[in-house]
Amino acid sequence: MSKHRKTWSSEEKEKIVLYSIEHGVSVASREFGVSSVSIYSWKEKFDQLGKTGLPPGSLSDSERELKQLRRENEALKRIVAEKELAIQIKDSLLKKSQSLKK
Repeated sequence: MSKHRKTWSSEEKEKIVLYSIEHGVSVASREFGVSSVSIYSWKEKFDQLGKTGLPPGSLSDSERELKQLRRENEALKRIVAEKELAIQIKDSLLKKSQSLKK
């Protein structure tokens, strides 16, 4: 597998999707050197949005919203983890200080 990632234009994606509909995804995958996962993804977007769903980097509104929600979720998880760590540190310090007073 090469380390270089090719970006496909919307015309190329459309050509590959139409070819895959006619000849099958596995044949199109070998013919154009594209992963079958990419072809299925492009095909789904093409079925839903037509040609407008194929430009490079295009995401549907729901995909964009899901991506944003995932980012927010990760940020919130980090905040909760930091707060939990702070609470644990305070608890351990309180236990140490109480044991020193006795």
